[in-house]
Amino acid sequence: MKALTAKALMVKSPAVISPDATLQAAAEKMKSIDCGVLPVGTRNNITGMITDRDIVIRALSKSKNPMEEKVGAHMTSKAHYCKETDTVRQAAALMKKYGVSRLLVKNGNGNSVTGILSFGRILREVDNVDEIAQAMSDMKHRKAA
Repeated sequence: MKALTAKALMVKSPAVISPDATLQAAAEKMKSIDCGVLPVGTRNNITGMITDRDIVIRALSKSKNPMEEKVGAHMTSKAHYCKETDTVRQAAALMKKYGVSRLLVKNGNGNSVTGILSFGRILREVDNVDEIAQAMSDMKHRKAA
């Protein structure tokens, strides 16, 4: 049986947000597309990631005004990637290595983001229990994301 790839499981063509956008705009975009993460920058130049958790923990919990605060001030400035051709197991190993539960997916040239792969999506979409068990094993003892 052929191993599933990141390309087969990723959410394709993720919405991207500018670092100059407000946290309010980021939250509204997340709500409208029903996601919890947005790459920051442009599809060819990602400078970070902003999550719903970043907005709550880094801004709202500190009484920052989401209508004034910029995404760039609260984003995670390091984005981690896998390739479209990486297997679920390879992607899970990268998640473990970097202590994250989401990876941006780059095309074959490595010059453009084509999707986002989350561990939650792997759990929801993979039918092969053995493959899920192996991916979970590869994630064991990772840092909390």
